[in-house]
Amino acid sequence: MKKLLFLFIGVLITICGFSQSYFETFIRSDDGILREGKHVVETKNHGYIISFNAKETLDNEMLACLSPEGEVVKQLVFQIDGKNLKYFGLYRHPENENEILAIATLYEGNTMNDFIQKEIAFIRFDEDLNIISQTVHDFGDEYVHLSADGNLHRLRLLLDADGTVTMVAHCQKTTGYCNLFARFTSDGELLAQKEFDLTSSGAGRLINCSANMKSDRSFGMILYESNKGGDYYYEVDSAFNLTRTGKLTQLTIRETIDPGLNILDTTYYYTLEGSVENLNDSLALITSPGMFLKHLGGKHGMFHYIASLDDSLNVLNAGIWDIATEVNNNNQWRRIPARDIAISVTDDAIFHCGVMGINGHAHKLPAKSIGPSTITLCKFDKEMNLQWRRYYGGDGSFYDVNVIKATEDGGCIMTGVYNKDMQVYDLLSYVLKVDENGYDAIGENAESIARPYFCYPNPAKDNVYIEFSPDVNCQSVEIYTLDGHMVETCHGASLQTTIDISSLNSGVYMLKLRMSDGKEWSERIVKE
Repeated sequence: MKKLLFLFIGVLITICGFSQSYFETFIRSDDGILREGKHVVETKNHGYIISFNAKETLDNEMLACLSPEGEVVKQLVFQIDGKNLKYFGLYRHPENENEILAIATLYEGNTMNDFIQKEIAFIRFDEDLNIISQTVHDFGDEYVHLSADGNLHRLRLLLDADGTVTMVAHCQKTTGYCNLFARFTSDGELLAQKEFDLTSSGAGRLINCSANMKSDRSFGMILYESNKGGDYYYEVDSAFNLTRTGKLTQLTIRETIDPGLNILDTTYYYTLEGSVENLNDSLALITSPGMFLKHLGGKHGMFHYIASLDDSLNVLNAGIWDIATEVNNNNQWRRIPARDIAISVTDDAIFHCGVMGINGHAHKLPAKSIGPSTITLCKFDKEMNLQWRRYYGGDGSFYDVNVIKATEDGGCIMTGVYNKDMQVYDLLSYVLKVDENGYDAIGENAESIARPYFCYPNPAKDNVYIEFSPDVNCQSVEIYTLDGHMVETCHGASLQTTIDISSLNSGVYMLKLRMSDGKEWSERIVKE
């Protein structure tokens, strides 16, 4: 297990009352079942409780307790009444911050033909994962799956400020499908329930919904309506009444001519599908992979963005996505947001996380569904100004992210999955904790996996493209042979820099980047 830790920054952080810790942790389940990091909650003592999603639907899921430094203190896999658990939410208990509230569905059956999931459990733990109490609610035999087809992104939980929990689910019933809304106390007592028939109401398959509520207890959600041909954004009030605001698919996010992005023709950006987060009572953030069209030469590509929308779905701010990158035939450089929660909002910052280099989040057998990838993390202020962008990975390993969550020390933590050898399907759960500047190690001799730039493609044939974070200033980019002979140089690099390597012989070279603050970065590149 690799650890990159920094325990003291010289002075105590007086606001939080504790020193920051940063780490990268790879976790293998004690029972050998393949799992990946999912939901995460920070404990009162600034450790972490994390749920781990089983890759196979019928396998039981796990909780783990991590120390503030990222050490795995305890793993916990258990059943309730002989039934396995699927976790959909972790919180500090609203009535006792020394306790953890876990919410999970219960399922039984050994094959997909008899897979039954109609119960939801509310479990209270102490910070050492000792069970204090558990309550189970059974929705009734007419329900077959609370998350249709076992699809984890089709059930969402929202913890309200008053301590109640709202559940939104796309359910399979014995007679068809529905969207199910339910509100519970934090101890699992049912307060309200309402369902919409998908065929009669027009409301379709649940894609995502916000992770928090507005002050009037309303929230936003994204539904896919097959009969309408696209994704739609809905407002849901406290009585579970749905109001369709507008269509997201093919929504024009931005129309521009911007040479700074290497795009020379009028360009349209629109959403495909994504996640939503309430920024305040009248403003939402939405993130998704998107497309740029009408690119000069007929090319198209993908990018990874975040935009703010008002209650009428008008775009208020759309200038802060990642730089667009061309897609090759294998979608090699496609960017997509984290699978479940890609945005985390604090009082003074917005964190946005995604992955570059993967086609989607369905990384199951065969092993060809995984490949080298790079995590991207952006931090914005509350006015949506980009503060910095960091890249993690890029070492030929496979990374994917499910959830990002801001931490009390001003940084954030990401959970997901990792695979080192692309020839061997051996997934490990992945946890990455970084500081308020996006680094996982600080100090003169510390080595961080975070980089303020991204170089692609690698291997490359004609051009190497380099994206820089706006908080760094690159003075020069140089390419050397392995014996130290400089063959290419570029001074005064811009936010996106292109290096022509078409004249170089095939082989391995060393790329060196020199920053204005004296820092230097280097990595190997392959010329095909």
